[in-house]
Amino acid sequence: MLNTPLALILAGAVFSYALLSRWTEEKAFTAPMLFTALGILVGPLGLNLADFNHEGHNLMLLAEVCLALILFTDASQIKLSHLVKFEILPVRLLAIGLPLTIVFGTLVSQAMFASGWLMAMLLAIILTPTDAALAQSIFGRKDIDESLRHSITVESGLNDGIALPILLFVLALFVGLNQQGGNDVDHWYWLLFISEQFLIGTLWGVISGRAGGWLVHFAYSHQLITPMYQRLAAIALALLAYSGAEALNGNGFIAAFVAGLLMQSGYKKVQSRLKEFNEAEGQLLSLLVFFFFGMIFVPGALADISLKSLIFALFALTLMRILPVFISLTGSGLPFQARLFLSWFGPRGIASIIYLLLVSEQIGLDADSHKELFATTVLTILLSIFMHGISARFFHNLKVPGIRQ
Repeated sequence: MLNTPLALILAGAVFSYALLSRWTEEKAFTAPMLFTALGILVGPLGLNLADFNHEGHNLMLLAEVCLALILFTDASQIKLSHLVKFEILPVRLLAIGLPLTIVFGTLVSQAMFASGWLMAMLLAIILTPTDAALAQSIFGRKDIDESLRHSITVESGLNDGIALPILLFVLALFVGLNQQGGNDVDHWYWLLFISEQFLIGTLWGVISGRAGGWLVHFAYSHQLITPMYQRLAAIALALLAYSGAEALNGNGFIAAFVAGLLMQSGYKKVQSRLKEFNEAEGQLLSLLVFFFFGMIFVPGALADISLKSLIFALFALTLMRILPVFISLTGSGLPFQARLFLSWFGPRGIASIIYLLLVSEQIGLDADSHKELFATTVLTILLSIFMHGISARFFHNLKVPGIRQ
């Protein structure tokens, strides 16, 4: 792949964006917007510079690594104090807003597409996790209340890990029912399979997170490890959590999330190295996912996008999140403008792309109902990348207050 025009274009794009990153952020031309557009340009809809099938395989491998690292690094950066600070706004969004979003999305999806409750639920879950990176320029601004900025970033860091077990559970039920024609389903087999995935993944996540974090901290405290390898060891720990669980027939994504979440807060050096990775190499992985999304997913979905897909996509980006967030914030003391800010900045990005890829790999895209799910999800993510990226600039000169004192 490195000797192809595609590699040259990608390297040039990353280098060029790096040179102009401050200017582009001020103009609200976000990196996900530009790399998605670049992917569309070099894909079948544009210059057609890549082998669609070959790059699809590369995307699956990239997505698995990217999701494992995102789950681990996001969870490792969450501080318990941020979950209970600011009048527990993040807890409200995660404990009330997230499940209501899934329920609301499932009901509307089933009513619009009539594709079955499990398929409707899959669509809703895929489009529930948020990605604060799509409007990153907003969350470093001091004119927006700290309680709002932290609430969105904490929610974004945790909701993909919380939604993932629900997605895997529903996906296992869907695959089981379809494999056996919907009749005489071996409930015990699937219960054992799901329990094994969750239990082994969770246990290995606890072990790898606690033990690995302690070992890196011990090596640092006794000056046994150099700064460069502190960073490398932290990333290797995320991959150990994922691959170890998979080798034991557990779920690697759950293990990666739990390992990051339960890594002891005292290991500040490990966490700081993970933060450095997330801000550099992790950002590069994310940009590659957006690039492949534009190059492979958008052309693959274009022919199956319908008016219903557009209507549901607009619903998913507005009411599907706005209503649950407003309900979850009832009694919080937030002014209307602040609640609208929290409900609007729930963009769909990396997690939704990778969730869609996981579902597509399991159920295929041959049936019409599957194609509709794929096209609707791709359209929603595509609209979100540009709508939330562009809308960020409108908040640059607008003070958004938080909790009333």
